[in-house]
Amino acid sequence: MKKKLKTVAILLSMVFAVSSLSACGGSSSGSSSDNGNTGSSAAGSDNTAAAETAGSSDDTADSNDSGSEGAVTLTAWVPDNIRIEDWNTNAMTLYLEEQTGYDLEMVPLSSEDYTTKVNMALTAGSPDELPDIIFSGGFSDSSVWSWAEAGSILPLTDYYNDPELAVNINEAKERTGVDYTQQIVSPDGNIYGVATYNQSYGNEYFSKLWIYQPWLEALGQEVPTTTEEFYELLKLVAETDLNGNGKKDEIGMLGSVGMYSAYWKVLMSAFAYAGDPQYRVVEDGSVSAAYTTDEWKEGLRYLKQMFDEGLIAPESLTMSDEQFKTLINSEDPTVFSFVYAAADMVESGTDRQTDYVCIDTLTGPEGINYSIYTPSVASIAMVVTSNCSNPEAAFRIGDLLSSEYIGISQRWGEEGVDWDYAENVENISDYVSSVEGFNLSIVAYDDAAFWGGTEVTNGSWRQTGPYVRQYGIANGLGIIAGGSDVYTQLFNEAASLYQTAGHQPAEVIPKLIYTTEESDAIAEIESVLKTYVDENMASFVTGSKDIDADWDSYLAEIDNIGLSQYLEVVQTAYDRMYK
Repeated sequence: MKKKLKTVAILLSMVFAVSSLSACGGSSSGSSSDNGNTGSSAAGSDNTAAAETAGSSDDTADSNDSGSEGAVTLTAWVPDNIRIEDWNTNAMTLYLEEQTGYDLEMVPLSSEDYTTKVNMALTAGSPDELPDIIFSGGFSDSSVWSWAEAGSILPLTDYYNDPELAVNINEAKERTGVDYTQQIVSPDGNIYGVATYNQSYGNEYFSKLWIYQPWLEALGQEVPTTTEEFYELLKLVAETDLNGNGKKDEIGMLGSVGMYSAYWKVLMSAFAYAGDPQYRVVEDGSVSAAYTTDEWKEGLRYLKQMFDEGLIAPESLTMSDEQFKTLINSEDPTVFSFVYAAADMVESGTDRQTDYVCIDTLTGPEGINYSIYTPSVASIAMVVTSNCSNPEAAFRIGDLLSSEYIGISQRWGEEGVDWDYAENVENISDYVSSVEGFNLSIVAYDDAAFWGGTEVTNGSWRQTGPYVRQYGIANGLGIIAGGSDVYTQLFNEAASLYQTAGHQPAEVIPKLIYTTEESDAIAEIESVLKTYVDENMASFVTGSKDIDADWDSYLAEIDNIGLSQYLEVVQTAYDRMYK
């Protein structure tokens, strides 16, 4: 019987524990080195080769749970998903069992407050009621470290260091060109889980500059390449009745306070890099703050000039994404330029959506032209608990989940049903890769229904637990040549433009894992600094504060908040992880 009574008992004890305890938990999302245009050759590799080692150790002769003599049974918690029919008969679960010879008992828990429930079980529950494995879409680094300090989860470092056990993980490092495991090393030097890591142009370059091409052509202008050319172009837009409605309602640039509308950060990055969440910059391994530099000050002058002359709509400082979308889609076109991940804020199926084109980053007066770059990062999506009597077997599951085949299955479903490798598709000549220059990797047959629909499926864990995908998979995804998926085409072309232009900083901070003491020391400082810098950006560009007269007091307050202490802790964590 697939579900043992013990599984039910564990689930019930978890429910009772949750109802009687109170605690808190967190969750997180998941450098980039493009390993070349090898989507097809990599994606089409034999997925059974690495899997042959998955159950080849002596651990297959051990028993850590009920079941037939000599069998390995591993119990795992997962956050339930209404799109998944049955975790225990899921094609991915069956594949893992087939490759390893293990019996996986999947125990779905309510996805509502899942991480909080897991945190309670690992910090305040009874250790002998824990499963062997806990999966998620990605745990926060602070949660993982707190569980490690509590002794509730096991270090897996020795298994990572064994090439016979970390077969797929080591292969994943090669195909991504990144030692992503460096990003999940805890402060004590150990690794306490198995990661998810997904390389994606779209996620790494989500702040892109879009302009309305019909107006550019009407003005007889070329695509701007510098901040000065952009300024002059916006002046022409503001002075001309380009929509022909007899009103002076043309907006040079529109922004919002939404996370993807980083309009001022894109413009600032032609002077000083503003792409880091805390506006930190790294040069030769040394971390500093961009917002205390003369370059930042000059960027503020440029922004103020744009606001003073009405070239950037003043409501950009307070506008919500919904208000932004409404204005972008007004009956008469009114917005010439904006910054967003894609033109998806423009009504789909309209000419206007394709009339907005993505342009490259602007170059400032000193030759600086950084693109906003958010590197793909790894996050732990599987931990092995202290109640697991066969952690090596559990690690083998995590290693197999790190294979390229599983990376594809996690997102696109069951091979032969939901997708196929390009070489196995009969009409492959009808397809082209999503991003020009990449070999075809796979073809998904009805991804809109599989991923975006409502039908219950059973071919994938839908990106729960570890998976690793390199650029070549999504970029080599086959789309019908000349097909009607305009959004996908525009999105991929724009992301590719920014990636291939190579304007990202040479050094960035992918992520930092702090000790508990470090986190306590800087948490408030970091929050206060970010708020203060953002508020003063608005004050300087709107004239509430004078950039020259108030600059020294601005710097003094930053020092008073604790910038030096903050940078010292950040540098320590950075050195520990990346030097």
